[in-house]
Amino acid sequence: MRIVARDLSGTPVEVIIDGPSFREVRELRGETSKDLPWIAPGLIDIQINGFGGIDFNRVLESDDAWQHATQQLYAHGCTGFLIALITNRPEGYRELLGDLTARLRREPRNCLGFHMEGPWLNPDPGTRGAHRPEWMGPSDLGLLEEWHALADNWLQLITLAPEVDLEASLPVIRAATARDIRIFLGHSSAMGGDLQAAIDAGAVGWTHLGNAMPATVPKFENVILHVLSQPNLMASLIPDGVHLPPHAFRSLARALNADARLLLTTDAMAGAAAFPGAYSLGEVAVEVGADGTARLPGSGRLAGSTLTPLRGVLNAARMADLSLAEAWSAFSTGPAQILGLSRSLSPGAIADFCLLSPDEEPKLLETWHRGACVHKAK
Repeated sequence: MRIVARDLSGTPVEVIIDGPSFREVRELRGETSKDLPWIAPGLIDIQINGFGGIDFNRVLESDDAWQHATQQLYAHGCTGFLIALITNRPEGYRELLGDLTARLRREPRNCLGFHMEGPWLNPDPGTRGAHRPEWMGPSDLGLLEEWHALADNWLQLITLAPEVDLEASLPVIRAATARDIRIFLGHSSAMGGDLQAAIDAGAVGWTHLGNAMPATVPKFENVILHVLSQPNLMASLIPDGVHLPPHAFRSLARALNADARLLLTTDAMAGAAAFPGAYSLGEVAVEVGADGTARLPGSGRLAGSTLTPLRGVLNAARMADLSLAEAWSAFSTGPAQILGLSRSLSPGAIADFCLLSPDEEPKLLETWHRGACVHKAK
C-alpha cells in the first residue's frame, strides 16, 4: 500500500506499508504539499474509563459492547489506549480484570492493557476526586501480585499516592517497575521527601496534574510546583477546558512541553462520544450535562470527561499555543515512549497512523491500525 501525504513538519512523504509495518518512508522532493493530507502517528490515550456509552468499569454485557467502544475510539484517531480501572473492592478488580483480560487475549483491537487508578490513592476530600474513599488504602504488594497474576503483561500502569503509607508504597513501586509496570503518582499530596522517594524508587509520571488536589493550597508548598520542579517526571493533562481552565492549561502545558514532559489524556468515561444523560463509572453514578461535563450528582465533583482524543489534541494546541506537531506528540509518541512502544513514521515501525484533512483545523479522514484502515470518514 502506498500513501502520499505530509508529515507534521510539513514535509511531503511517500509511505509504503507492508503487512502491519512501514516498509519505506521517504521524503518527496519537489512535491507540492499544501493540498496533501497530514499523516501522523496514531493517538494513544493512557486513561480511558469508558467510551461511546460503554463503561469499562463494569463487566461488559456482550462482545458487541467491546467492538462498539473500541471502534468509536478508532473513529476519534485512537490506535492505542489503556483501560483505566478506578478505585474498587478487591473482588471488583478480580471480576473486571478476569473478564477484560480474557477479551484482550481473544481480540485486543486497539487496547494496550490496564491503568489501575486506585485504590492506593489519598482519600482526603481534596484529593479523592470521584473515587470512593472507603475503598482506598495503602499500597499492597499482595494485591499487586494478584493483579499481575490475573492480567500478566496487560498490566501497564498504576497511579498511587505514596504519602498515604510511604513504607508500604516504595516496595510496590520497586516491584512494579521491575516488571515493566509504570508508576504514576496522582490523587496525591506527595511533595518534598515523599515525592523524591517515590521517584527514586521508580515513579515516572503524575496523573492529570492540577486535578484531584485541594482547591486552596499554599502558594509555594503545593503539588503543582513540586511536580514541575522534577526534571524527569512526566505529567498528563486533560485538555477539555474544564478540568483545567484555559489559562491554567496553557501555563502547565507550556512548562511541561519545554522539557518534553507533557502527556495528554482524555480521562474519558462512558459519556464520551455519546449523549448527555445518566451514566455509570463503575459503582459511581455520573450525570453528563448538556455542556458535556461529567459530574457526580449532588456534589458537582468532576467524574472523568467526555473529551475525545482528536479533539483533545486540537484543544491543547489552541489553548497552549502549541504547534500541531507538539500537541500531537504529547498524545502519541510521548505516551508510546512511556509504554515502551515504537510508534513513529519510520521504516520497520508498526503502521498505526491517522490521515487528516489539510484544513486549518484538521479533520480525521482515516485511522490505520497495524497496516489496515480501521476507520474512514463518511
